[in-house]
Amino acid sequence: MTITEAICWTVVLIVAIQTGFTLAFAAIMFRKRTPANPAYTPKAAILLCLRGADPFLEQCIARLLDQDYPDYELHVVVDSLTDPAQTILQAFESNSRLHIHVLNDPAESCSLKCSSIVQAIRELDPSFEVIALCDADSTPHRTWLAELVAPLARENVGATTGNRWYDPPTAAGGSIVRYLWNVPTAINMILLRIAWGGSLAIRRCVIDETGLLEKWSTALCEDTMLFSVLRRHGYRQVFVPSVLMVNRESCTFGDLMQWIPRQLLTAKLYHPSWPATVGYGIISVIVPFLAVALVAIGVVQSDVGAIRAAVIVFVGFELSNLLLVGLCQWAASRQIASSRVMPASLGLTSWTMLPVWIVLAQLISPLTFFKCFVTKTISWRGIEYRIRGRQIQRGTYSPYRESAMETQSL
Repeated sequence: MTITEAICWTVVLIVAIQTGFTLAFAAIMFRKRTPANPAYTPKAAILLCLRGADPFLEQCIARLLDQDYPDYELHVVVDSLTDPAQTILQAFESNSRLHIHVLNDPAESCSLKCSSIVQAIRELDPSFEVIALCDADSTPHRTWLAELVAPLARENVGATTGNRWYDPPTAAGGSIVRYLWNVPTAINMILLRIAWGGSLAIRRCVIDETGLLEKWSTALCEDTMLFSVLRRHGYRQVFVPSVLMVNRESCTFGDLMQWIPRQLLTAKLYHPSWPATVGYGIISVIVPFLAVALVAIGVVQSDVGAIRAAVIVFVGFELSNLLLVGLCQWAASRQIASSRVMPASLGLTSWTMLPVWIVLAQLISPLTFFKCFVTKTISWRGIEYRIRGRQIQRGTYSPYRESAMETQSL
């Protein structure tokens, strides 16, 4: 077998693997939405940790206070008394379900978000049986909590989780590339059971039994470690398709190059399937580089056939990626629509330019993996964290001051 043939068959194998993962994702998304269980409605506390006023924060809080669930409260932990989110919270202070806390004495050994979660849970009354987490960039539908809690009725289920799906408000490059990066990432997270803290529920007794509060007190994030912790104690983590959350924020390329390595880092630090995550990332981006190698071989050997094969391999691979993204978009939109939320939908301009953005996403992916492997310091909402193995050292604390733009992620 020649090198050209070997590369061509490698690409065919990569497309087959991608197709298999995509079909598995689509099959999960085509499941009927999880019905609420009227016979199982334990007292629940929704925790919302705020540092800055996210673009859709007002809508998020309004939705969380209007859940179709009989016995729950919303506990908001805001970063400081001067945080920009305080202005939005004031509009909801009269709602009896809302309880506002201010983060006090955050630990230096974990992220501010983990400090907020630990503080909130320790201050909760023991009568709360379920702890649900939501991110400020989510806009949950009215039955979100009921659907998230329902699988917890089974004793061996310790936690339930959803995932995010980006719906860029504009055709700006940074926003589109984040959407494209998230498509295979969402597939990866769902199939490898990587929890997402933006739509998550945990039984209170499981938190106590597994010592999660102590683990979160020395962690960068609260979600990625859950699979390992739960499995060690004999519990399952269940993905609930109907709580897939649409994110309609935008972002810049600069923000994206900080955000992606941080997402990868959490999997590297806490999830046993990190090698599989790296492997899936490699097969998703390696084909353009194989095509370049094939062109180089053709030039050196004056082999027009090799150059022609490189063009066919590259174009065929990118077209297959476009079709797979379309299938994922269709499957996710069906699930989102089943929750009576407007389905995510890219505009015609975005779809026209999508092949270009797919190639760009593939080209920058190795850089984000490199940053993940070598970084020793990350910045998250204006706070620096030093990473030493699994040890986290928070930098100097300062209150958040920036005002949110209309739709841009913080």
